[in-house]
Amino acid sequence: MKVTKVREFINKIVVVTGGASGIGKGILNAFSKEGAKVIFADIHEENGWNTQEEIKKETNNPHVDFFKADFSIEEDIKKFSDFIISKYDKVDILINNIGVNIKSGRLTDVELDVYEKVFKINVLSSITLTKLLLPSMMKERKGSVINISSTMSLGTKNDLAYSASKGYINTMTKSLALDYAKDQIRFNAIAPGIIETPATQPWILQQKDPAETKGVPMGKVGKPEDIANAALFLASEKASYITGHILVVDGGLTVGE
Repeated sequence: MKVTKVREFINKIVVVTGGASGIGKGILNAFSKEGAKVIFADIHEENGWNTQEEIKKETNNPHVDFFKADFSIEEDIKKFSDFIISKYDKVDILINNIGVNIKSGRLTDVELDVYEKVFKINVLSSITLTKLLLPSMMKERKGSVINISSTMSLGTKNDLAYSASKGYINTMTKSLALDYAKDQIRFNAIAPGIIETPATQPWILQQKDPAETKGVPMGKVGKPEDIANAALFLASEKASYITGHILVVDGGLTVGE
């Protein structure tokens, strides 16, 4: 007997921020393959349009829409939200993936405006977009919000701005999970370890064995697909009783010896 695979994301409205490359692009590709209607925002316009056409072609899905937005500007976030609601009138899955790491260093070596910009993009933009799109989920009495955090949220040397912003993402995830549980809206986060993306590629190429350098027990660097698969699970009905969870995807990096 032939078993037909049920594609539960067909026609689901999926929103991804920072989707033009890296982890965001991997997530975008995964949901598009599953038949979802995906909308993504990114500040990089040329990459955005190229990604839109690439994903459409690769996944044979015409429902892939790019929106150029600077997430350090509140008005751009509002315009993105308006675009989503005007096109589909609802959101089923929101993935807050956007994040920047502008400058590393000790607290005394990094200018205060760096912290302000990192928190504005990594934290406040996710709060703003989530707040704008939550009413549509509350109306439907269902929804899944997945925030992309980092294993650096546990604390890391010489990178306070980024690691603290991701720590806030973890706390936000848990708090909102409690606040909206009765509305049947689930909030979870994914904390990636070392993932091969355009942002990490320069460092990876400098290492003889990047996994060994960082002490990854599984002996390999992760791919955007690894994070995308975690997102597919958390957004699925298989995870319908999971909320407020931080799913670490790091090849054992944070387990310890």
